[in-house]
Amino acid sequence: MPDFTTRMIEAMEYTLHTPSPQQFATLGGWISDAEQCLRWAGPKLAFPFDASVLQSLLETEPMDSYALLDQHASLAGFGQIFRREPDTGHLGRIIIDPHRRQQGLGQILCSELIRAGVRRHGFRSMTLWVYLDNAPAVQLYRTLGFVPEAREGAAGCQFMRLQIAA
Repeated sequence: MPDFTTRMIEAMEYTLHTPSPQQFATLGGWISDAEQCLRWAGPKLAFPFDASVLQSLLETEPMDSYALLDQHASLAGFGQIFRREPDTGHLGRIIIDPHRRQQGLGQILCSELIRAGVRRHGFRSMTLWVYLDNAPAVQLYRTLGFVPEAREGAAGCQFMRLQIAA
């Protein structure tokens, strides 16, 4: 029998939206130190940063940014999709509200991002990088069908790909 938290998550509706400036500011508050910033956003975003201008700081290349909102329009998660290859999207900067982690929202967010990439761009595969010491994320991506691929990258990171059925 699922616990109360699991039942509540299943009962709530989550949807993707274009993030508002206020939601970017909220997102900025989720990043508490330089290491966390590097692991989430990569080397192009220096910490500390001004959360009120986070949107412009993250738009260093063409990408789609998405806010995962709950039924009360509260920010529950955030992610981006980059075009890396002609028919391939790349998921990046995936983050869940620290107070809502380990509740299944990562799977909801990633599933919705994949659907958005297919709908909006016709992607036939999705890729991502994951830190191997982030066991919950590695397990999530494997559950979604991502498989490791050999690719040179940052130390401790694994490149993964999901083939999307036509």
